[in-house]
Order: sequence, then structure tokens, then C-alpha cells
Amino acid sequence: MTELPLLFDPTDPAVALDPFPTYARLREAHPVWRSPASGIWFITRHADVHAAWRDKRLGSSYSHRYTTEEFVADGKLPPWYDERYADFAAFERWDLISLEPPDHTKLRRLVVEAFTPRAIERQRPIAQRLVAERLEAGRERGALDLVQDIAEPLSLAIICDLIGVPESDRAAILALSHDVVGMYEPQPPDDKKARANAAAREFMQYTASLIAERRRTPADDLLSGLLDAMVDGERLSDAQVTSTVMLLLMAGHEASVNAAGNGVAAFAAHPEQWDLLRSDAALLKPAIEETLRFDPPLQFFQRWVLEHEFEVAGTPVPRGARVGLMIGSANRDPRRYPEPDTFRIARGDASHLSFGGGIHFCLGAPLARLELEALFGALAAAMPRLELLPGAVRRPGFQFRGYTSLPIAPLS
Repeated sequence: MTELPLLFDPTDPAVALDPFPTYARLREAHPVWRSPASGIWFITRHADVHAAWRDKRLGSSYSHRYTTEEFVADGKLPPWYDERYADFAAFERWDLISLEPPDHTKLRRLVVEAFTPRAIERQRPIAQRLVAERLEAGRERGALDLVQDIAEPLSLAIICDLIGVPESDRAAILALSHDVVGMYEPQPPDDKKARANAAAREFMQYTASLIAERRRTPADDLLSGLLDAMVDGERLSDAQVTSTVMLLLMAGHEASVNAAGNGVAAFAAHPEQWDLLRSDAALLKPAIEETLRFDPPLQFFQRWVLEHEFEVAGTPVPRGARVGLMIGSANRDPRRYPEPDTFRIARGDASHLSFGGGIHFCLGAPLARLELEALFGALAAAMPRLELLPGAVRRPGFQFRGYTSLPIAPLS
């Protein structure tokens, strides 16, 4: 297979701003393509990504089966394997997303109790109240930033309340989260890796203090539940609890906030779809799925090839390689979606891959959907027109696609 170094460069700001034309070229010409810069094999078509989520020859980790020396094919490891980033590696050691069974099974079994349908539904009136209060505050100010004034406070409040993070600490959690996730970019520069490592260290220290406080004063929250939980007759270690809490705090708002901003931007660019949503409340749930498909908040996840004889679309990929499951590309694959670049809320297709798949399917997907329903439902009821104002700013980087600022015309 011919390597084309410039075919896909996720570090290019122009590609990050609008990756979809590049995805289209990759899907047709090179549905499986290895980047010589990162060593990642990018998989771009919906059927292939969907199958890869469930393929047991792939894993989020290899350490349950191999040492690094005997396994990694090309020496191109994720950046946190560098000894300079030992703090980030300590977090990653028990990151639920990066674990395989049996560790993954044990930890997920504990956390899933906080995300049952009944537990999630209890958050609906809270979400609706928060959105209503934020909309009213924006009307009184005469200014409204969809991300900073509504989406971030909403998602942070919900996940922090579930876990037990004091309101006074939430702004710091947001800043730390943004720095930590910078490590997951395809080729993060050294300064971003250093910030991610420092933020991981500070985040772990904060979580340790929160754990100590809960041991002194237990509460009715997820953190207290994790500290009390028994797995096969043993309690979780502080390291396991710390990584799990950090992951939930980060994943619990990063994707939801990005999805909210991307969805509002899509509706503003397609006013006929906004009119359609406002005219038919039954389209709210399908509209959420279409926003997630059309402009997903995360662009890809990585997996390791654990077995020999693995191939995708006729392309062999060696054991020890990393593959990139390209969510953003799969969600626009014309083999799966007619007119995939058209934003159409009545599409009624929830087969998008924005929440992953297999054993690592996003635990917080029902919570994210609930938050988006509360947000879009309130906006549709209050705003005949959804108008973007000057000043919208896309998040830097490729992996986490969303906005840092998205001013919209407030209620009059």
C-alpha cells in the first residue's frame, strides 16, 4: 500500500476546522491508511469501524497479554509511555476506557449503577431547571454564549453532583480537564503533553483530597459508593478510584458540551431544520441523534491490534500496531447514510458511532442524550430563530471537536 504523507494530517488547523472533505477522500481512495508520522492505521468506513469496536483481536490495552518489548510493532507508542509523563501514565493505568477484562469488567460493573435509566431520569428536572435559569439570565443580560453560559454549566453541574464535587471547585475541574485531554490528540506537541501531565498530577492530587474528605464524611454520591464498593471481596484501591473519578468528570462533560455546540451551529446553518423541530416535538429525539451523527464531539478512538492475521478492507495490519477508529468519517459514510453531508433531523437513524461500541460503549450516553434533550427542547420552545452572532471560536486541536465560545442571539 502506497503511503501518502500529506493525505491526512490531523495536526493541520485547516483539517481540524473541517475534516469532512479529507474523510471523504480517505474513505474512497484509502479506507485503511497508515500515517507515517504517528504510526496509526486510520479506519474510515462505517462498516469497518462498527466491526472493529466489537473485534476481540483489538484491545484498548495490550499489557494484560504482552510486554511492550515483545509486542509493539513500530516503536511508536502513545506519548504517556514517555517517562517524562509519568503522572499522566499513573492516571491511564486505571482509566476505564483503557482497560480490558477482567479489570475493565470489575470497574465498569461498579460504575454502571450510577447510570441506570432510573438514575439518569432523576436528572431530567434538574437539567431542565438549569437550562431555564441560564436562558433567563441571558435574556436579562442581553447576551448569551451557548457554550460558556449554558452547555458547560449544565454538564458540569450534572456530573459533579452525581460524583460529589463541590460547586466551588468546578471551574478548576473544567480547566484541568481541558488540559488533560490534550494528550489524546493524534500528535500532540511537547508543550501540550507537558501541560497534560501537569494537569493530570494536579487532578489526581485534587481527587485524593476529595477521597480523604469522603472517608471522613460519607455522602449520598458516586464517590462514596466507589469507596464502599467491594469487588471479589476486595475494595478498590485509591489509584483505581482516582482514575475512575477523573475519567467520569472529564468524559461527563467534554462530549456533551461539544455535542451541544456542534448541534446549535448545525441548526443555525440549517434554519429549515430548526423550523421543523419547533413544529414537531416528536422530532426532538431523532434530532439529537442526527446532531451526533452529523458533527460528532470526538473524532476517533485508538485500539491495539492484539493478534496476527488481522486485516480491514483487504489491508493487513500487523500485530502491535495502533488503529484509529474514525468516528467522524464513519458517520458520514455514504454506504451507510444517503446524502451523508446533509443535516436532516427526520433521518431517524441512531446507528452513528459517536458513543463507541462493544464493551467500551459510552456509559454516559443516556446522560448526554438527556442533557441535549433538555437544552434543545428549551431552545426550540423559546427561540423562533436560532441565530449565531460574531465571535464563535472552535476548540483547538483535532480530536475533541466543539466550540470554546458560541454566541447566539438571546431571548428578547
